[in-house]
Amino acid sequence: MGTITLIKIIIFYFFITLTFCQNSPIQIGEKLLFNASFTGINAANASLEVIQKTIIEKQNVYHIKFLAKSTGIINYVFPINDEINLWLNVETLLPVKIHENIKEGKFKKSQTIIFNHKKGYAIINNDSIKIDTTTQSPYSLFYFFRKQNIMDFKNKNITLIQNSKTINLELDIEENENITVPAGQYTCSRISPKRKDKKQFKNKAEMDILLSNDIYKYPIKIWLNLKFGSLILELKKIIN
Repeated sequence: MGTITLIKIIIFYFFITLTFCQNSPIQIGEKLLFNASFTGINAANASLEVIQKTIIEKQNVYHIKFLAKSTGIINYVFPINDEINLWLNVETLLPVKIHENIKEGKFKKSQTIIFNHKKGYAIINNDSIKIDTTTQSPYSLFYFFRKQNIMDFKNKNITLIQNSKTINLELDIEENENITVPAGQYTCSRISPKRKDKKQFKNKAEMDILLSNDIYKYPIKIWLNLKFGSLILELKKIIN
């Protein structure tokens, strides 16, 4: 093989690889570090990390890990030690499997969910519930929207699994919100899933996700309603 031909092959391969990476908002090894405040008090460090690609339930998936651990005096007053492992379909970013290990104060929960979107059910520990073809977990939303045109979902409905039940929500989406976090200044889209059951949930957003308005759609700020209060995560650092 001639040198020129070999160089052409190398350049072609590099171009294809670079193009693929630019078109994919999620990269193996990406780690997002967050400062976390709990009910208004600086309380914890948190991270979202893309661990690897693997195969679960005969599907190609990303293995993603979410960690939140309390620091300082909060670790003694109200310790938080959460670990959620997610396995998301590489193409759709829908959840295939989720394992939650939640420790918040005296509250503890360990739960595994296996999703079968094609057959319309999910197995939660040893029980099963009906789901639709796009049912999510609150945690999988952090990544699902990174591969979507966010405005296509404005005022659309989605279904989440939470507390072993399915919940219908409507998406409220706002564009071009400028925010400042420890990682810097970003223009973001705000996604607020709102419960449609006004009587039960008072029609308030249980979660806000602010994603950067660029090709990566990084989760810049996340607001979560937990068992005993609100956990707010602000992006501190991006590690690729």
